Amino acid sequence: MAEYAAFLEPDETAYDLFARIVVDPVRTGVPFLDRAVFLRPGHVVELVGASGCGKSEVLVQAAATCILPKEVNGVVYNGRQENSLLIDLDSKFDLLRLIQVLDFKIKTAQQAQHRSGHADSTVLTECLHRFHLIQCHSSFQFLAALKVIKPTLTSLENNGGLRLLLIDNVAAFYWLDKDCKGQQVSMNLQTVHAVVAHELRTIMQHHKLAVLATKHAVLAAPSQGGGGPPLWVHREFLPQAWHELVSHRVMLRCVQGQPSHLRKPPGKTVAYHFQAKSVDTGDTEAHASFAVIDGALVMC
Repeated sequence: MAEYAAFLEPDETAYDLFARIVVDPVRTGVPFLDRAVFLRPGHVVELVGASGCGKSEVLVQAAATCILPKEVNGVVYNGRQENSLLIDLDSKFDLLRLIQVLDFKIKTAQQAQHRSGHADSTVLTECLHRFHLIQCHSSFQFLAALKVIKPTLTSLENNGGLRLLLIDNVAAFYWLDKDCKGQQVSMNLQTVHAVVAHELRTIMQHHKLAVLATKHAVLAAPSQGGGGPPLWVHREFLPQAWHELVSHRVMLRCVQGQPSHLRKPPGKTVAYHFQAKSVDTGDTEAHASFAVIDGALVMC
């Protein structure tokens, strides 16, 4: 009888169930991305575009939002006060740009609260302590990092939290892996991305992470005279394993010139102007234009 009673005991309460399965969306701090994508753990957002179209800048802005504090001494910084982990496959990550973005956001928040800037260095130092960078120079190193990174992820989760994994240029070693065909069967293009997709799925499932990854690719040019491909055309060149892993895709392209309705911010310089299109699994689309200034993305 006691066995039957033990069998009928509930495993968890409704409160415990909802606490386990209901999670808040992951905020990146990038306006057009947060508006177009309801990012949750398990999602993989791919940023696609040619060189110089702002892919790495989006990662920098997302990393800054992660590591900025929520509030310090009454000053609201609108950060998530979590750890940020970026895997750099291009070996081009600009730490000075991250510092510039953080400095801009910190000073803007303090000026909004009519505070002096004497605490800038303290807040900035605390932010940089929460930023973690892994550089890989080959697909083998990337796979090795994904294999051994799990204890690091657990440590970051237990010491400040971690909800977003950033990867810069998943196609960085495309030609090297493609050239290995027939030479190293265990490290060819198909095998590498199949293992990458498997490891990322495992990491996202066990650690409840979302992934924001960039991919270098040239989008189709605008058609001339109404013929040819449309402006936003993406031709997948990575293996099917990676394509199936991606839940959202954001395509970026650089637009020449500055929009007439975008005025130059006081004391700042508008450097670039971009457009983006997001295509999720439901085939919905969202368009946006933004400009990169000294320390932020400004919606046009």
